[in-house]
Amino acid sequence: MTKARVHLGPDGLPAPKFPRVKGRLPPALERCPGCGHHLFASAKKCVHCSGNLLELKKQQLVAYRAAQRAAKTLKKLFG
Repeated sequence: MTKARVHLGPDGLPAPKFPRVKGRLPPALERCPGCGHHLFASAKKCVHCSGNLLELKKQQLVAYRAAQRAAKTLKKLFG
């Protein structure tokens, strides 16, 4: 009986297990809001920049809302 191989990610933790189905695409990846590298959707921390993804997503949302407000103000000013 052979032992199943565990694939480790760059952070040393076991990589998420996804069923392999012939003809099926691999799982979708998300981009880190901090550094832009691709990560598994189940990641909590970026293995590239060590950023906390929840905090980075909150910061990104705050910046996005500020940009929306600025665009709305410009639209009012310029018609």
